[in-house]
Amino acid sequence: MTSGELTRTEAIAEMVGEVFTTADYYEVGREKVREFARALHDDNPFHWDEAKAAEGGHPALLAPLTMVAIMGTKSQAQLLEAHIPGNLLKSGVLQVDQSFTFHKPIMAGDKLYCDVNLETYRTVAGADLFTVKTLVRDVDRGVLQESWTSLAGPGEEAGRLPDDFDDIVDRVIFSGADSHVQPLVPSSRAEIPAPEGGPWTTIAFDELTEGMDLPVRRQQFTRGDVINYIGVSGDPNPIHHSDAVAHAAGLDTVVAQAMLTLGTAAGYLTSFVGDPAAFRNMSARFTSPVYIPANEPAVVEYSAKVKSLDPATKTAMITFGASLNGKRVFGRCTANVQFA
Repeated sequence: MTSGELTRTEAIAEMVGEVFTTADYYEVGREKVREFARALHDDNPFHWDEAKAAEGGHPALLAPLTMVAIMGTKSQAQLLEAHIPGNLLKSGVLQVDQSFTFHKPIMAGDKLYCDVNLETYRTVAGADLFTVKTLVRDVDRGVLQESWTSLAGPGEEAGRLPDDFDDIVDRVIFSGADSHVQPLVPSSRAEIPAPEGGPWTTIAFDELTEGMDLPVRRQQFTRGDVINYIGVSGDPNPIHHSDAVAHAAGLDTVVAQAMLTLGTAAGYLTSFVGDPAAFRNMSARFTSPVYIPANEPAVVEYSAKVKSLDPATKTAMITFGASLNGKRVFGRCTANVQFA
């Protein structure tokens, strides 16, 4: 490094807050909504039945709460690969947190742009810790959703990965990932709207009590589930389908996508609440991977509790969690919901 040249950390930090947007919109298809709900084992009728959605006051099918994963993940990868220096997505990056703020529901027929930016960046003991913000806005309805994805990477030196790791990945990864990619374009921060007030078609607020438990749900995840989610969401990461890549990355075996297990948790919550549009925000920390054996399912147990109630606004905080073989999959998980 010559005098006056920025260090890697300084160069990355200079890009914090710089906003880029997708060059073209993503049109939400009615069958894509159903396809994504199916991948998440989400039977909420507002994702499947237009008549039921209309009865709830919605002019089209509602997308599952985490459907931003389809367009948002690609936009984040483009940002980090093409516009942020330092190769933050080098092999070994793990997602550690995910949070959402919901302003308006995403619906079939929406034409969505994604605004992305590096929101925070720091190093701890040489490792990269960073958060990418994704804002979703419709051509006509404005800002619909904000999400924050926090990741941890190995920093400048991956170290633990084998020398031939890239070759192992190249032998199994989807070969068309770079085809027809439209570049992101510079943008500015969008104006955040005031939240919509409903009313939403939920269970009655008066039916809730502080401390009440939601029914436990046990959900199977097989290799077929994670491979189907790859196709539906467009997630190309081979640790979700290749034992060779998973082992080379230091994992016991193939792991389920964090957004698959969290999206299924969101469906578990909306099945209790009723209307997905009633959710104001949701967040989760990923504490351990969900390993998927080759010849049998992994069974994840979802549970939730009404933590607190606000009678003045008819809102509730719900805490939720998931476990696999008694080990926590999520930590510090909350959702705030507006009830009828």
